[in-house]
Amino acid sequence: MQHYFADLPNLGNIAVSRHAQDQCVRYGITEEKFKDVLLHGKEVIESNDILYRQKDGIRVVILTKPTPNMGAKLVKTCFRIEQQAKAKK
Repeated sequence: MQHYFADLPNLGNIAVSRHAQDQCVRYGITEEKFKDVLLHGKEVIESNDILYRQKDGIRVVILTKPTPNMGAKLVKTCFRIEQQAKAKK
């Protein structure tokens, strides 16, 4: 799996942690699907230094200010998410 992405639109440089790579294998997330979520997923800002992108039931969690900061944002983990239940009238 590619572990570094340079100059992604709206994100800049991205490093992918070993944990995130292992999670992709664990949850059966292909490299192509991971890249698609990273490049085209809906972006949600969680806090000052955490954001995530999600698409098609996959969430990629990104630290925008990792410690130590080596000049790239860090994909900390990724996993599958299930759709939330919806109330019906």
